[in-house]
Amino acid sequence: MRRLRGDRRGAVSILTAIMTMALIGFAALGVDVGMLTLSQRRLQGIADQAALAAAASSPDRRDEAIRRLLTANGLGDVTSTITPGRYRADAAIAPQDRFEPGADAGALRVALSRPVPLFFGRVLTGRNTAPVSARAVARRIDMAAFSLGTRLVDVSGGLPGALLNGLAGSDLSLSIGDYQALVGAQIDLLPMIQGLGTKIGLTGASFDTILAADVTLPQLLGAMADATGKPDAAGILRRMALRVPGSKVPLTRLIDLGPLGNATKVPSRDLIGVDAYTILRESLSIANGQRQVALNLGGSIKGLLSTRVLVAIGERPASSPWLTVAQDGSTIVRTAQQRFLIDSEIGVPVLANIHLPIFVETAAAQARLNSVACAGSMQTVTIDTLPSPGTLAIAQVDQSRFDDMSRSPITGQTVLLQLLARVWGYAKLDLASDSAWQQVRFNQDDISQRTTRTVTANSAVRGIAASLIRQVTLRLEGLDLSGLTGIVGAALTPVAPILDTLIGDLTELLGLHVGQADVTVNGVRCGAATLVA
Repeated sequence: MRRLRGDRRGAVSILTAIMTMALIGFAALGVDVGMLTLSQRRLQGIADQAALAAAASSPDRRDEAIRRLLTANGLGDVTSTITPGRYRADAAIAPQDRFEPGADAGALRVALSRPVPLFFGRVLTGRNTAPVSARAVARRIDMAAFSLGTRLVDVSGGLPGALLNGLAGSDLSLSIGDYQALVGAQIDLLPMIQGLGTKIGLTGASFDTILAADVTLPQLLGAMADATGKPDAAGILRRMALRVPGSKVPLTRLIDLGPLGNATKVPSRDLIGVDAYTILRESLSIANGQRQVALNLGGSIKGLLSTRVLVAIGERPASSPWLTVAQDGSTIVRTAQQRFLIDSEIGVPVLANIHLPIFVETAAAQARLNSVACAGSMQTVTIDTLPSPGTLAIAQVDQSRFDDMSRSPITGQTVLLQLLARVWGYAKLDLASDSAWQQVRFNQDDISQRTTRTVTANSAVRGIAASLIRQVTLRLEGLDLSGLTGIVGAALTPVAPILDTLIGDLTELLGLHVGQADVTVNGVRCGAATLVA
């Protein structure tokens, strides 16, 4: 052992072996780590491009867009993962936490990984490759404007003018031709709001600032007239501006411009179009809070001796506008609760007239944005919709609490006929709301033509009056006049189609159908993809 310790032969070989391993390690550090770093930087650039390409594509073509990009760069060994979610551009949130995985809300994260060959590192690690990865977050702010309760209606007679007069509280002197001109006149909403700002002294203010300002009906009608390209409709609106009261219109309860609210200038494309009648109806409905309107149609309805209509429009739910601009489903549009009572007199030969009250109540329908898909020039919008439930009845109605939306005005049976005996009648149908939201898809043609799509609840009925009359229970009180209830029942059946037509016209004009929801996409804007992380 003493001789071995003193033997110096072979020391250089040992040192050479040790230094060789060190040299290999330094070579691995210099060559392989450098290669890994270079590969990771290149992969990060590809990840950035992939995120932008995926964000610019429709959801069903994102994988294809990334594969094309990888193939073009000769990277066939890359594994990609796409994660949709939401990006919050909030300085209070750490940059790495601003992306939240979940439902597709306009942002997505692309993660790429690939194996990189090792040269000297395989001697130390025993592996031929090492993985490198990169990820990037991109978002695109796609927006859609949509509304509930809008429909181009074709109603004849004096009902449209009578309803608008009742909502305005003054005689607007509208003919059926005037009404049809308003229905056919499209108004670009953003130029209208900008023009309104000029009228009230808020030139250059943001759209949200203008909507929150004190605006009167005459000022609004003047801005509507300036924003429509139809001279006949513009003349009608200016004439109406001289007749309506100076009531204030809380426009923030009607319109929520969402991401566009902070803008001060009208974009050069992708405007929001609505018809003049619908804006007029919605504005008149909220100008003085809750509104009760009484219409006396006299004998103008063929087949009925007289007809009176009582309409009550409730408050729109808080934070539930009529029209909104949204990029996700965070804003829900709801209609206002509405009631109307059609009180008709039906003539019966020899007997006294039959009195038939039909009560209709609609609760709020709802809608929210599901998605906006942009593929080149083709745009598709999907809206989640929940139709309106309602109550239908032939019954006695307490008109003193007709506009109290917190309780039902139905008090029980009503007298249909009073002669030597009374014939009582009662029928009631409660239409439940569907528990599941229904999806409505709007293609490019639907959007450009402002097509209204109708979603119908499973509980909806066809022919409100006919359904009630079929189910009405008749009761005779007083003298036993044989066959009197049968005569009343037989007299009600022929007027059912007449009343259903009237009910249809009235709901068309009010913009809300029982058991249904009418949805319109008023505009869409596809934003450019932006790299955010």
